[in-house]
Amino acid sequence: MWRGLTAWITHLPDAEKNHLLARVIQSEGARVRMELLRRFRSHTAPPHPAPVRRTVADLLDDAARRRTDRQRRLAAQRADDEARREHARIQARERRLNKLADDQEAAWSRVEAMIATRKPAEYDAAVTLLTDLQTLAERDGHDDTFSLRTTALRQTRARKPSLIQRLNRAGI
Repeated sequence: MWRGLTAWITHLPDAEKNHLLARVIQSEGARVRMELLRRFRSHTAPPHPAPVRRTVADLLDDAARRRTDRQRRLAAQRADDEARREHARIQARERRLNKLADDQEAAWSRVEAMIATRKPAEYDAAVTLLTDLQTLAERDGHDDTFSLRTTALRQTRARKPSLIQRLNRAGI
């Protein structure tokens, strides 16, 4: 460093060197030393690139872009979560239908028992079970048997308008 400093000082104009020397004699030696070192460092240091200044519009655009990206990620995550839940619902229903397929007669007996209670909540449960039985009949190709049983059920329970309405709404 000192070798470079010496070479730098030799290239200073003589008038400037004389002025600096006069200041040293007037008891400003420490200040002159600091000024010379600072000038030398700024002269030999690699230039720092000026920081890029961003405008308010740039900042607002960046914020809007980040917000849009975040919303897109959240929407994708919600869609993935919903797809997973739907897949789980489908699997659960398939397991329920497979279990129901093992003993359909017991399910038909449960439907009869639920209807016999004459309670609206039990009617709803019976319709839900009948909907599952209908899906199972369609899946297994026993539509005609299901139609015969539901027709018989409608005929024997024709005096229960609340039940008939529920069956109609469910498409049974």
